[in-house]
Amino acid sequence: MTTEKLSGKRAIITGGSRGIGFSTAKALAAHGVNLLISGKNPESIAKAAKAVADEYRNITVMPFAADLSSKETPQAIIYEAVNKLGGIDFLINNAGISLSKPLENTEEDEWDAVMTVNAKAPYFLCKYALPHLRKSIHPVIIQIASVVAFKGYEHQSAYAASKHAILGFTKTLTKEVQNDGIRVYTISPGGVATDMATAIRPDLDTTDLIHPDEIAETLVYLLQQTGNAMIDNISLHRFTKPGWL
Repeated sequence: MTTEKLSGKRAIITGGSRGIGFSTAKALAAHGVNLLISGKNPESIAKAAKAVADEYRNITVMPFAADLSSKETPQAIIYEAVNKLGGIDFLINNAGISLSKPLENTEEDEWDAVMTVNAKAPYFLCKYALPHLRKSIHPVIIQIASVVAFKGYEHQSAYAASKHAILGFTKTLTKEVQNDGIRVYTISPGGVATDMATAIRPDLDTTDLIHPDEIAETLVYLLQQTGNAMIDNISLHRFTKPGWL
């Protein structure tokens, strides 16, 4: 069922071909939001966009294949969304990559790859989106971080650093754009039943983890808020066993 608050709005979702991004795309489409969803693999992102568009035919769903490790990608994503959707109301920085290695075994190029996709790309997506978000009557940025940024876990130093960077960046950006009426949130999930989680920990029982649809529901809730109350950071947990994200 669509809601008047979100219907007709325009959103960018990075990492939209699977997991949290795909669940969010479906959730926003159900509320009448027009979408640009990006992903690195052209076939996967085209398939995801088609699946959403086939289910929700009253909206626009655009796939955009792009590698966030490329310097030109953030600006290209914003340009494409503005030109094809007519503007931007919501920017959801969801895409991320993981690395599970002891610090002593982590190579510099691996560190650079994690920081580029998880921290640098969202930073510059926000930069290029801001002029367009200022034209929206309901502008929102949502960043997907991780509970690892708070807790820290063995062999997760590079990943934790990248997600901690998102937290600090979000807090500063919130103050910079407050007078523009742009809301900026960070969601820090615990373990989510995604391919990334099972790649790091193939021994996990995914029934113990948060489902991506639950994260998507939280995003929808945040996007619907237009009052004076402000939410800073949300951490989502479903821990049935100790020692996991």
